Formats: sequence, structure tokens, C-alpha cells
Amino acid sequence: MSGFGRVNTMVDGITQSFYGTSTSGTTTHGSTNNMAGVLIDPNLLVAVDVTRGDSSGSEGINALAGSANMRTIGVDDVIFNGNTYGLRSRFSVGSNGLGRSGMIALGGKSDAFTDTGSIGVMAAVSGSSVYSNFSNGSGINSKEFGYDKYMKQNPKSQLYKMDIRPDEFNSFELSARTYENKFTRRDITSDDYYIKYHYTPFSELIDFNVTASTSRGNQKYRDGSLYTFYKTSAQNRSDALDINNTSRFTVADNDLEFMLGSKLMRTRYDRTIHSAAGDPKANQESIENNPFAPSGQQDISALYTGLKVTRGIWEADFNLNYTRNRITGYKPACDSRVICVPQGSYDIDDKEGGFNPSVQLSAQVTPWLQPFIGYSKSMRAPNIQEMFFSNSGGASMNPFLKPERAETWQAGFNIDTRDLLVEQDALRFKALAYRSRIQNYIYSESYLVCSGGRKCSLPEVIGNGWEGISDEYSDNMYIYVNSASDVIAKGFELEMDYDAGFAFGRLSFSQQQTDQPTSIASTHFGAGDITELPRKYMTLDTGVRFFDNALTLGTIIKYTGKARRLSPDFEQDEHTGAIIKQDLPQIPTIIDLYGTYEYNRNLTLKLSVQNLMNRDYSEALNKLNMMPGLGDETHPANSARGRTWIFGGDIRF
Repeated sequence: MSGFGRVNTMVDGITQSFYGTSTSGTTTHGSTNNMAGVLIDPNLLVAVDVTRGDSSGSEGINALAGSANMRTIGVDDVIFNGNTYGLRSRFSVGSNGLGRSGMIALGGKSDAFTDTGSIGVMAAVSGSSVYSNFSNGSGINSKEFGYDKYMKQNPKSQLYKMDIRPDEFNSFELSARTYENKFTRRDITSDDYYIKYHYTPFSELIDFNVTASTSRGNQKYRDGSLYTFYKTSAQNRSDALDINNTSRFTVADNDLEFMLGSKLMRTRYDRTIHSAAGDPKANQESIENNPFAPSGQQDISALYTGLKVTRGIWEADFNLNYTRNRITGYKPACDSRVICVPQGSYDIDDKEGGFNPSVQLSAQVTPWLQPFIGYSKSMRAPNIQEMFFSNSGGASMNPFLKPERAETWQAGFNIDTRDLLVEQDALRFKALAYRSRIQNYIYSESYLVCSGGRKCSLPEVIGNGWEGISDEYSDNMYIYVNSASDVIAKGFELEMDYDAGFAFGRLSFSQQQTDQPTSIASTHFGAGDITELPRKYMTLDTGVRFFDNALTLGTIIKYTGKARRLSPDFEQDEHTGAIIKQDLPQIPTIIDLYGTYEYNRNLTLKLSVQNLMNRDYSEALNKLNMMPGLGDETHPANSARGRTWIFGGDIRF
């Protein structure tokens, strides 16, 4: 996930834009791996908020399928209510290569400025040591199926926050977060800063928010890790500003909540490359004809508004945003034997925009039942890595990519009831069905050079019996294009949470189906999906509590249905040339055990056993699934950890 993917991924409400490229090492078929991600230490997280489908407000900007926001620890998470200072620490140690991890945070809070003002500060440091070697369920060491010594990690993070409240109407939050790691022969650093201002006077018409942020990421590659490249690095910087206000008022027995806001975001990707491929011409060609860390700038600007109307049992949410995207970057000149538009070098400046409305209607038909139905249109602009993909230099870049646009229907119901089976128990249940139709779905396709220098897609070449291929020039260009046919994604989800105090159960189930095309760039360059989301998956968490709820013992059962991967031998459909997806072997049901003991409010201890039955399997979404198994090219390497023990705790004072 990333802020420029189909899900808007955020940390503390800030869209993430890091894009990593790993070196070859022992990865799939000696390829590199390219993937957007989030550089965040799990020790610093307190919650993750996920919104599926349409997201309102700034969260829905440039998001095709929803948003995920990871919230980090704050001043009030460190200091107990009523105290002026506090300490919080987390620690864990695990077997089977999990290593050790620890975090410590200190905070202080005091009255200041006015009778209702205050100031609070906190600082947290965190570090982990994760080994690259572990054993799967059959006792085979991970070095046998794709892991090497360069995958050992020692990430280190720091987080600083300051809460300033001059009075009861104004508040400021300042945050600085750093991340350092050495992984797959890269030195990775990331720095994220933001300031938030919130103004809430004695008026229901004003609930004003401003967020300004800047993020910087850097990857330095060690010499010898990228073939003939040396002194090579990739950088990205993202700056954003989000301003909004929410007004609440009543008109003719209708309770209204109206939001109006704007978001601006600029993200720049750069790379520094030195090549030792040969003479100066060969060096320049090796730099231009290489998909390593595409460069360019993306500017996103948006206006968004939302209106919530509540009348009796009815509630309606209306949202609308207008998003404008601009991508700029450099396209090198194409070889004269290949027809390009434009043919020569060119500074690309592409602009696209669109309106994205959504509506959701719900009714509290009984105190415990709330059905709902929703409709939305959303869009995602092409990103730098898609438009400027350059395995064949300027010939493989596509400055004419269009945004993806999705039309989604969803319907379902919520149940929230008490005293169902025993006194004071609680049941929450949600069921949801959805269907999305995606136009202009972006994927990469293989193109060859035909007679006259024309680019021709592989399906066209196969359809013509491989006739008409150019005799003057040969190249295989991986070009990101928009799908001519719509992509359909549909499914349903169930969530249940039952708590009777002395016992509890939580269930989540998801089933989905999609006909999205495969991307050829996922093979040699790892720039896309290697596996797809399983057709079905379910997690059941059940447990009991003892000693006035101080001791909790539970089990987590994880079921994974049919899953698929790209062919590790790059087998192609004989009619279209698309890479075939193969079924993975049935993934067994995995059982975990855990226990927590809250000695008092200052100390909580945790113990868990993952993969209790020591099953030998491969996780559905692991990129190493594209590697053939040991001695058997038809099966993936079983790359999941075998039985693993984890002991940890949480300390607060």
C-alpha cells in the first residue's frame, strides 16, 4: 500500500509516498523488487483505522478503494490521566529468527498559558533486531528458499511530539519521526514532520483544522549491489497542506453537519546513478534503459465537501471532491528505429482531473439494527513509477496514461445489541456486499518493435503468428497502459465481535473476486502484484478471562482459501501472451495461542505461540511465492515461519 496506490495509506493522517527498490541478491529469478510501502516501527503504533470503499474528506483524495490510517503513540498514551509525567515501554523477544524489540517513551504535561491551557511533550525511541534466518514447518532454513544475510534488520526509530493548548479553543500538535535501517544492501532513512492546528470556539459553525507536513526518504545502495551502478541513491520528498472546517446546525428538524476543505500535495522522486558499463555512451544508455527508481514530480490538488443529514431514524452522507493531478518529468529520446510520440527528448507535463461523488443512506430501524446502502465514484491518477517506467528508456514511458476510475455499489447492515445471551454481554455484527467497476485499470504489457518501427503489443504479435517483427531493431518494452475493458471486483465481508466479560469471540470473513489483468513488469522487475488476495480468508479470535479479567487466554484460527501466484517460469497465455497465474497449494489452517496478564495498570505481560501445529506452508501474499520450490518447480518455497514463541510486555508509570 502507499499514498499513490489504490488505497490511501497514511500515518497520523499524512499520506505516505515512500517507494523502495531492493537489490537482486537471491530474490525471484535474480530480479530487483520495486514496491511502495510505509516506513513505520510497529512499536510506535496504537491503532490502525481502515475504511473500505469510498472515504470522505481528505482521506478519499486520489484513493480508488479506501484508506488506512496508522496512528502513532501520543502524549496521552504515555501519561496516565491526572499525572504530570509518565513512562511507557514495550519489549518483546522471539524465537525462530524474530529476534528482539523494544521501545521506551517519556512524557510530561503541565498547565500553562491560561487557566484552561496546557503543554505536553513526549519522546520515544525504538529498535529491533530481526534475523534473516529462520526455519519453516519442515525445519528447512530460510537461506534455502530466498533469504540471505542482507535481509537481517536492525531498524531504529525516534518519535517526538508536543501538544500545546494556549486555551480551551486552540490547540497545536507538532510531531517529528525518524527511521533508519540497513536492509538488502541499502541504507534507508526517512524523516517525517507535521504540525496540526485545531480551533473550536463556542460556535457550532466552526471546527477548523490545518495540517502541514513534509516527509523525506533516502535510499543509498552499496557498490556492487546494482550490477554496474555505483554511488547510487534514490530520494523522495513529499509536502502537503490540508485545511478544512466543519459546521453543525439544525434546519427544519434536520441535524446537519457540513464540511468544506482543500488538500495540496507535492511529491518528488529523484535518483543519482553512476554507471561503469563501459564507454560514456554505454554508461548513459545503461542509466536511461533501466527501471531503477523512476524520477518525476506529482502534484495533487483537491477541493472536498461533505454533508451529513440526520432526521429521526434516517441518516444520509453526501460527499464530493474535485481532484486535479499533474505529473511532470523527463522522457529521453527514443531510438530512431522505434516510433514514439514524441520521438525526441521531451519534458512531460500531464494534467488530469475529475469529480468524485458518493452517497450513503442508512436507517436505525430498531435500536439494534441499521441497514445501509451506498454508491460512489472514485479515481486514482497514474503515479510516477507507472508513467516513467523505463526498462527501454523513453520508448517504454507512456505520457498518455489516464486515471483509473471506479464506480462502486455497496449494501449491508450493522447489528449492535446488549444482554443477548447473558447479562451485560454485547454483540456487534456487520455484513457488507460490494461491486466495483473500474475503468482505465492500469497495468503493464509487453510490446515489441514491428516493421516500420511501430510498437506492437504481444497479443497482436501472437495473433499475427509472429509475422511483421522488425528485422532492423529488436526490443521488448514493458509499457504501462490502461485496460480497454472494465475490471470488475466484487465480494462480501462479515465482522462479528461478541463479548460477555468472562469470554469473547471475534470473527472476520472476506470473500472477493476480480478479473484484473496481470502486469508483465511484475516478473523481472517485481513492480506489481506477484500474488493476489486469496479468494476467501477468515480469522477467528476466541478467549476467556480469569481473575477479574486480569488474565486472558485465547486462540487465533486463520483460514486461507484459494490463492494464486504468477508463474515462476513466466509461462504465458498462448493467445494473449499474458503471464499465467497458477494456483498455490492449499494453505493449511493456522492456529496461534496467546495469553496476557495485567498484573496492575503498570505492568502487562504477553506470551504467544505462532503456528502452534508447526505447519509447513507459504503465506498467500509473500513475494517469494514466485520462486519455485526446492527440487520442484511446480510448487512455491514454503517460506512461512514454523512454530515461533514470542514473549513481551508493556510497562507504564
